[in-house]
Amino acid sequence: MTREEILTVLLRWNPWGRIRRDRTIPRECIEKVKPFKDFRGVVVIKGPRRAGKSTLLYQLMEEFSKETDPKSLLYVNFEDYAFSSERLTPETLETILGVYREEVYQGESSLLFLDEVQNVEDWHRWVRTVIDTGVVKTIFVTGLSSKLLSGELASLLSGRHVDFELFPFSFKEYVIAKGYSFSDKLDLISRKNVYLFLLKDYLTYGGFPEVVMSANEEEVFNKILSQYAEDIVFKDVAARYGLENLKLLKALTKFIAQNVGNRFSIRKMQRYFEDIFDKKSSTSTISTYISYLESVYFCFEVPKFEHSFKRTIKSPVKYYLIDTGLRNVIYPSFSPDRGRLLENAVYLKLRSMYEEIYYWEEKNEVDFVCRKGNDLMLYNVSYVSRESEIKERELRGLVEFPYPAPERYLITWDLYTELSLDGVKIKVLPAYLFLLDAV
Repeated sequence: MTREEILTVLLRWNPWGRIRRDRTIPRECIEKVKPFKDFRGVVVIKGPRRAGKSTLLYQLMEEFSKETDPKSLLYVNFEDYAFSSERLTPETLETILGVYREEVYQGESSLLFLDEVQNVEDWHRWVRTVIDTGVVKTIFVTGLSSKLLSGELASLLSGRHVDFELFPFSFKEYVIAKGYSFSDKLDLISRKNVYLFLLKDYLTYGGFPEVVMSANEEEVFNKILSQYAEDIVFKDVAARYGLENLKLLKALTKFIAQNVGNRFSIRKMQRYFEDIFDKKSSTSTISTYISYLESVYFCFEVPKFEHSFKRTIKSPVKYYLIDTGLRNVIYPSFSPDRGRLLENAVYLKLRSMYEEIYYWEEKNEVDFVCRKGNDLMLYNVSYVSRESEIKERELRGLVEFPYPAPERYLITWDLYTELSLDGVKIKVLPAYLFLLDAV
């Protein structure tokens, strides 16, 4: 590319160029990322495709522009069609930075935003060099997670990077995107039917920004989500890792979607696939395929809580999906299946709150054992609206858990109370209040 062509691309995408952005929904994680404006290194935004990583970069630039010259911020979109026929190398990055410094901003301090940076060969080597030499102090990067910080890359940037995850809209972001607001818990409770209706739709269609902001037609939702599912399977996993057994990969995604929140082992999955395909399947192949799906944020593994690591790795695991809407297009259910979807939504919320998440099971079960520091918090999820609908086992597991836990919760559809079983107090919270941080 010529220098004039590069400048044209930069003008097309940067706030100091000709770009005009549509209204966006402020992301909750932006407050966690903003303090790293002066971090000497790489700020990595990880997450699934179409979760809004590019939009988050623009929101960061808008915030930083309030206290600095907008021209000191450089955004480069490596999915721009002008780059599609180019072999992108560190020399490309050097040329882009040179054009920017000569034509746009000659100041000493600048922030660099590299979007879909995995399209550039050996980008991490260039980034490490310009940071170590002081050419650029802070660089924000986004890209497909499986291509960002693995192996050699993580080693090269050791001590020079901080990571943040960006998921599809949380329920709170979803509510804002739909044009609703609330002042406090009492305001929410007084209009709970509105928020229960919104939660029902959220569980059905999920939180991918494009889906949430699109026209309210089920066919449109399903088409977008179906395309996301195909892109994850065929582009992010199969093409990226050179997988040949696409039939197994697709069956695996459907099996995980169908069994959200269920406990199962790799051996059980092996027997299942041998039955449906009528031929042998390798446990190592299945395990590897699942690790690929996890690397692109399709699903998350929840292991059993054990004090023995050996027992943990031998125990069955549970899986949850990145988005309930994605789950529904991969495995459409004849019934609303809101209990399982609610459990998935609660898991995603807990993931933003706690360092580690497990399940526990003996005679009864705890859906989520959450660790933060030295404390363990317990959560069960039940799709109930009245106390009479609660099954004793849903409380019994919270009581029988054999280790100290300061708080024990039962997250419900629409029940707000406090219960006691065998002298142990259990806080019962409606999901809409819990997901909106209003408890």
